[in-house]
Amino acid sequence: MSIKPVTDKIFTILLVEDNGGDVEVFLRTVEAELPREADEQVDLVIAARAEGALKVLEDRRIDLVITEVRLPGMSGIELLQRIQARDRRIPVIVISRVGTVDTAVEAMRCGAFDYVTKPFERLDLAARIHRAMRISEILFRYEPPQKGEPQTFKELIGVSPAIRNVTALIEAAARVQSTTLIIGETGTGKELIARAIHERSAERDGPFQVVDCTTFSEGTVESELFGHVRGAFTGAVGDKLGLIERGIGGTLFLDEIGDLPLPLQAKLLRVLEEGEMRAVGSVQMKKVSARFIAATNQELTEKVKRNEFRKDLFFRLNVMAIRVPPLRERSQDIPLLARHFMSRYTKEFGKYVNELHPSAVTELVAYPWPGNVRELRNVMERAVMLANGDRISQEDVIGLLQFTDQAKRAQGDDYLSLPYAKAKEKVLEDFSRRYIKSKLDHHQGNVTHAAQEAGLPRSYFHEIMRRYLRDEK
Repeated sequence: MSIKPVTDKIFTILLVEDNGGDVEVFLRTVEAELPREADEQVDLVIAARAEGALKVLEDRRIDLVITEVRLPGMSGIELLQRIQARDRRIPVIVISRVGTVDTAVEAMRCGAFDYVTKPFERLDLAARIHRAMRISEILFRYEPPQKGEPQTFKELIGVSPAIRNVTALIEAAARVQSTTLIIGETGTGKELIARAIHERSAERDGPFQVVDCTTFSEGTVESELFGHVRGAFTGAVGDKLGLIERGIGGTLFLDEIGDLPLPLQAKLLRVLEEGEMRAVGSVQMKKVSARFIAATNQELTEKVKRNEFRKDLFFRLNVMAIRVPPLRERSQDIPLLARHFMSRYTKEFGKYVNELHPSAVTELVAYPWPGNVRELRNVMERAVMLANGDRISQEDVIGLLQFTDQAKRAQGDDYLSLPYAKAKEKVLEDFSRRYIKSKLDHHQGNVTHAAQEAGLPRSYFHEIMRRYLRDEK
């Protein structure tokens, strides 16, 4: 995975506009309303014609283009098409006084990042520019893995602080033989993390034995875990090795440990504390030498309070805890993951799909991903499978993304009757509202901490709160 070095903090916006009054609005918006990262400078370059804009693009690095549709000479739509042919990583915001559906659809079809109509509301304009800036940063700074480049963590791909913290904890856990508890939502890659720990540990040459605690019936779970001897119960016609014994000398991954029945929790605790176990029906104790990693998508502390999980087992498992962030909290990793899955399924299906359009990346980044990385993988698999050409477009992605029932209830289905640009705006607004509320809830209403986790300046985070949560009680 290669990361382009950042040599400065200057973000350059090219504004293509022949109306002096509108240029003034942009200047005031950038100076007074536009949030920016620490030490980040915004350089606004002005061109009155599309032909001049193309010359600027030849002479210097441009991170974002904002263009009027109606220009003297070459139109803004044609300029958009030229930019797309030149470098698809540059987001383009198209603006016009003509708020027709046809213009919006044409702009989006040609790859526009966003579509804005005049007259502008400065805070709204600043929010749109800021969103485009962050997408541009992702597209320019983070490149997909190059062919033949070693993948240190295989599919555990990302450059976000959250995933970097996880990889650091993986390395730390692998160096010591202590139990590890991996906590995360469904689809975040908990088994992948467990395998990464195993592959870096002293037990790497031993087996990696998965024990899925959700798959056993109540009557067979003890035999499945600990094995049994012949005659232990009706139907036990021979000795059987349990899953724990099969993992001796390697790593035992106890998936969804929160679903393990209480009677078995006590026996598992003995294995962890004493390093020994006994098969069902046997009087002989067997030594167990293995690394134990458990995973759960539940809050075990809450289960302990309800007496549904043993406190002593929880503390024994929780020697080293790794919390896996949901995908919605590390959106800068989405382009890397999407391109990784695109490459994988291109090879698997024997197809030639070598491009993920920037506008498609925009849709992927904006989506909340209730199913996390697993859902993203499934979407990219279907996108490659259904692709007719050599690229995955914005329309392809929109057609595949399906909101969960919860998300549909949160935002309603009335956006389906709106023009595309308005519908997209409504969906993004609903997502922003849920995202900001989630961050505030997570930090008990502390705006400073919520803004820091979101990666936004506090003043801008507060403006989003004012805008989207003003009706919240």
